[in-house]
Amino acid sequence: ASMLQLKNAASLSQALRAMVDVAVMSSSDVSRLQAFIQSSQEAAGEDEEPGAPAAAVYESKAGGIVDTLKDLQEKAEDQLEAARKKEVAAAQNFELRKQALDDEIRFAKRDMEQAKKGIASYAEKKSTAEGELQKSTKDLVADGGTKSALRHECMAKAEDFATETKSRAEGLNAIAAA
Repeated sequence: ASMLQLKNAASLSQALRAMVDVAVMSSSDVSRLQAFIQSSQEAAGEDEEPGAPAAAVYESKAGGIVDTLKDLQEKAEDQLEAARKKEVAAAQNFELRKQALDDEIRFAKRDMEQAKKGIASYAEKKSTAEGELQKSTKDLVADGGTKSALRHECMAKAEDFATETKSRAEGLNAIAAA
């Protein structure tokens, strides 16, 4: 919209007034432009008489607008340079942050892989240990049964031995008494 206003401006003062209305400039620049516009309008009102101005009376008024436009151009260039520096700094900060996050993700993935390998290793060891526990428990139950059977067998043989010994002793006593 502001560019259309500038294109449709019939005079320099209308173009400058359109720039002021759009607020493209700072307040100090706006006040300087408004002062220039007023002075050029007043001068235009005085110069309404036809004919060329007298050479001694004519004063150049272009210096004020040229200086104002140069100041505006310098400020715009300074703002552009500051914006470019800010953009470069932001891009560098972004790249640094991106690199840091990429490194963090890479290290986290490596740590996760190591943890998964550790979990798998411990799961395998646990499974092996559980299998050995079951086997040992079965062997213990079987050994308990074997122990009980062996004890009964030993007790029976001990009783048989005691009976045989008693019978032999009686047989020897009977032979000795005879």
